[in-house]
Amino acid sequence: MAEQSRNAWISKDDPKLVSARQKDMFEDILEDRRHSSDLRYSLKTRDVTTFKLNKPRVPLQIKEHVMKSDRVNFAIDQTCLDTKLPREEIVAEAMSILDEMAHNLRTGAVRGFAFFLIKVMKSLYRRIYVNVDGIQKIRGLIKEYPILLMPSHRSYMDFLLMSYVFYNYDLPLPVIAAAMDFMGMKFFGWLLRNSGAFYIRRSFGEDHLYWAIFTEYVQCQICNGDNPIEFYVEGTRSRTAKSYTPKFGMLSAALEPYFKSHIPDIIVVPVSISYDRILEESLYAYELLGVPKPKESTSGLLKARKILEENFGNIHIVFGQPISIRKYSEGLVDRSLHNLAPRYIASLTNQEQDLIKKLGHHMVLTQQKHMVVSPWSLMASVLMQSQGGVSLRQLGKEVEWVKRQASNLGAYCDWPASESAESVLRANLKLHENIVRVSQEDVVELVRVAPPAHAKATDAMMITAGQHLMLSLYRNHILHVFVRPAMIAISVNTCNEERLSIDDLYTKYTFLENLLCKDFVFIPGNTKADFELALLTLTHTCGVVMENNEVVIAKSTNKHTTFYSHMFEPFLLGYWILCQYLLSNHPNVAGKPLAKTQKNLVKEAQMLTARLLQEGVVKHYEMLSLDMMNNGLHALYSMGGVSKERRDGVVYMYPNMRQLSTITDYLAKFVDVPPLPSVSINLHSKTITVNAKL
Repeated sequence: MAEQSRNAWISKDDPKLVSARQKDMFEDILEDRRHSSDLRYSLKTRDVTTFKLNKPRVPLQIKEHVMKSDRVNFAIDQTCLDTKLPREEIVAEAMSILDEMAHNLRTGAVRGFAFFLIKVMKSLYRRIYVNVDGIQKIRGLIKEYPILLMPSHRSYMDFLLMSYVFYNYDLPLPVIAAAMDFMGMKFFGWLLRNSGAFYIRRSFGEDHLYWAIFTEYVQCQICNGDNPIEFYVEGTRSRTAKSYTPKFGMLSAALEPYFKSHIPDIIVVPVSISYDRILEESLYAYELLGVPKPKESTSGLLKARKILEENFGNIHIVFGQPISIRKYSEGLVDRSLHNLAPRYIASLTNQEQDLIKKLGHHMVLTQQKHMVVSPWSLMASVLMQSQGGVSLRQLGKEVEWVKRQASNLGAYCDWPASESAESVLRANLKLHENIVRVSQEDVVELVRVAPPAHAKATDAMMITAGQHLMLSLYRNHILHVFVRPAMIAISVNTCNEERLSIDDLYTKYTFLENLLCKDFVFIPGNTKADFELALLTLTHTCGVVMENNEVVIAKSTNKHTTFYSHMFEPFLLGYWILCQYLLSNHPNVAGKPLAKTQKNLVKEAQMLTARLLQEGVVKHYEMLSLDMMNNGLHALYSMGGVSKERRDGVVYMYPNMRQLSTITDYLAKFVDVPPLPSVSINLHSKTITVNAKL
């Protein structure tokens, strides 16, 4: 694929120097706002397109519909039978749940919110680019079908941006599934609710009444086409700038009306939001290290207003190709199977559940496909492999090389083609001067990052790890581009034989995919196709040599395979240390491996990693990430290396020594592992006892 540039014709991508609003297929929606009245804009007359079958109603009428629905009344009756409580008490509980959940979308609040948002956006960002063709497709479809919006979720700004974009283009504002965290914020919780946010619990468990109210509330708005419904298929914000594996609860509830023939079709729109600089970068880094995030509050928001003085660069918002569920499911599901069952009883066939899982993965991968790669992400991928610093000149050469590789693999790189590489680098170094600096000798190096106030971190290792994790956020933004070719490159780069058969290579690829399946998103059942495409890419563009269905190792080991291998080395080495920690756990009195909670296991593994970093045994500070440890533990569980058991409602985990030993030994073939003594850890005293000198 030819190298791509989003703004090849712009000599300087700076609002002060460029007056044009368009850039390739994008439009900057902040440009006009910088030259006209914000108040007039927030009070403008909006000619909003609506769904053709919509019967206008206010939020109170939606709540009345939910309480009168067969689904909710059936759930109330069942709850009465289960709890032996009077119906009036359960009805009151249902009303309380609905009042807590429901939005109260009001035009006055929306206009006030629009005025506030414009001020914030203009202060924080230089440009907000939107692909206009995506907006026009939505405008045409919104008249005919209910719309589900599924944005990527890397920042709190995501749902504000979506509302702002829809307000700007005179589209009906989406109602947004929001976490309960925001509800407790004085004034802002009220403002969000009145601007279309409806609050849902993070977990419903076995609360059938809550499930029924939530499902009916979502579905009645889909069927009536009141507003587009926006939710995050990943379930929560990504603290790592990598996509999370999809969650299916909300998606199942949203698509059930189609499967049960309440409506003829639903349109699903994937949305990719790419940030030059993430607002929460410092908070994320320390949260990954185990520092609890500060509770969402109005006072905290006001204290954070000093960030309005900082520059967070550009945002690119890409609305992907809308997907018709009717066409997507054609020949895959049989809707007539629901004809004889009451429609208010939640039930999906195995075919429908499989389709939902397939669609969820498709949504996440489509979001990744349309992510815009900034120069800083390319720079971060080089800097993460040059922790001692790198000259600006060498950085430029390496970044140009990485840009070519990313473009060849299908990434969209937002690189001003008419600017010199040095000017692009310096502009991005300036944007991220809180992380890196250029010395007098023109060496790019990390700077000491002050931890956020709530972290209260004075430990030097914690601060250093925070620096590296902040940088890794931006490297992570492009890892999905490289992960499949890299899994082959790792196998090639670490092979000790002269040749590697394609069957053995596929076995290694499958092992790595299983190991990395929680850190990266792979479509279940698509392993073989992914492998073949990745191998084809490497042989055509990366110098991997195949002869007689074998990889010739000496001819294939090159800069591509080495760079790709090093990109993912922290993950493999981090998993290996986790395995070693689990294998070192002392048995209980019965001689079996000691079971511990997941939280304790990952915390103790993090403590071991910290000790190894202190001793210089390993060098990747991002291995201290609790997210990486958690993902590794879940992957080991899916591979049979770890088991779970539940005691008094608490889940405990323990290693299956034989299987875990096999996994650990095989993993060691893919990464240079350090000599590691047996280790015991006492979490309560926060000490590490090493049985031999490191």
